[in-house]
Amino acid sequence: MTLAEYKKEITAIFRRNTRNGFADWRQCGRLENEIESFLEKSRKQLLKESRDKDLFEIACRAFIKWGTTNKDDSNGETQYFVGIVCEIWDDLYEREKADLSHEKMFDWFMSKMDGTVIDYMEDVLLDYVMDHFKEPEFLTKKLDFLYARIVDLTEKFGKDSWQSYLIERYKRKALQIMSEQGRPIEFIRNYAKDMKHPSSREQLARIEQKYGNTAEAIAIYEDLAAGETSRVWGRHDYSIKLKDIYKENGLEDKYEEQLERLLYLETGSEEILEEYKVLVPPENWEKVRDRLFDSFKPSNYRALSWYAQEGCLDRLMDGVEACGYSYLKTYRKKLEGLYPDRCLAILVKTADEDAAEANKRSDYQHVARVLRWMRKYPGGEEKASELAQKFRAAYPRRRAGATIVWETLCNDETVTP
Repeated sequence: MTLAEYKKEITAIFRRNTRNGFADWRQCGRLENEIESFLEKSRKQLLKESRDKDLFEIACRAFIKWGTTNKDDSNGETQYFVGIVCEIWDDLYEREKADLSHEKMFDWFMSKMDGTVIDYMEDVLLDYVMDHFKEPEFLTKKLDFLYARIVDLTEKFGKDSWQSYLIERYKRKALQIMSEQGRPIEFIRNYAKDMKHPSSREQLARIEQKYGNTAEAIAIYEDLAAGETSRVWGRHDYSIKLKDIYKENGLEDKYEEQLERLLYLETGSEEILEEYKVLVPPENWEKVRDRLFDSFKPSNYRALSWYAQEGCLDRLMDGVEACGYSYLKTYRKKLEGLYPDRCLAILVKTADEDAAEANKRSDYQHVARVLRWMRKYPGGEEKASELAQKFRAAYPRRRAGATIVWETLCNDETVTP
């Protein structure tokens, strides 16, 4: 196939998977599958024929076409598409044939960071450029580009606008280039002095490490870690990295202190508990472990996995009682043989409370499944029937719901909580 034929096929793929220039979620899935298959076949054939320049043009044409096509890519199609294109670019970058030099590739990337494609696709181009092209002349050009972009955004939006995060993002990339150029650390620190975002502070810490300034890197990570609390919705990466730096540099006391802090920040992490366990003599572990577990409230659901991990089933049962039905579903295999009465009590409480709140078919079906699960336990058959009768009497106006509960209870299908 000629280059023109390859390009024509790209156009055809996009045309048959869009309508009026838009790909809905169904079409987008088909589009991604077709274009990925096409690029894989083109990659194999053109690399075999040493047509690197043609393959680069094809990959770039597909990238631009994807980045300028309106679509519903809510199933992650863009991520998959970008992955195959970047793999092709990597192949070509590593080969660097005479007809496709790094300079030609670099010039194309830089020329397309002008609004040609949507912003998140432009981010792909920028990230690729930042991770490649490390020759001195390219570093200078990249830094000049970043400086110009920072000035443009600052003039357009101001330092205190909602766009300030974007300005600082470009500044972080500038810091990376400065360190790759080997600029003096004092110059880099001065450039970063007004950068307050945690990611920017960590970027400077990594540069300090690269320059061999361990104490300065530790000071930054200590400041970042101090701001991390035991909030359960995020990982505590700075605290974990600080622990690792202490360990790598032989600061044993600080390492152990930080690891103990992480027991409360990262409660439930199997890796953290196992790492802490290594520090304790085996003969003392149960005592130390129990003292740690005693510090957690029964309602601390994050600790349940540790109780299960360590075989502390009494604690696990106490925690499940405090945390409720969903955790019984998780740990039922460990608990129901040892504590059938307590498991049954959780199910009774769940069915009673959920029946009071039920107002649609799925709610009643859930209550019925809980009642049928109860029948697995000693005395559960009678209790389930009793509750079903109670619901029919207590909620006479919910006749349809009561019927669902009763009919499901009488059904002999396997229990599926």
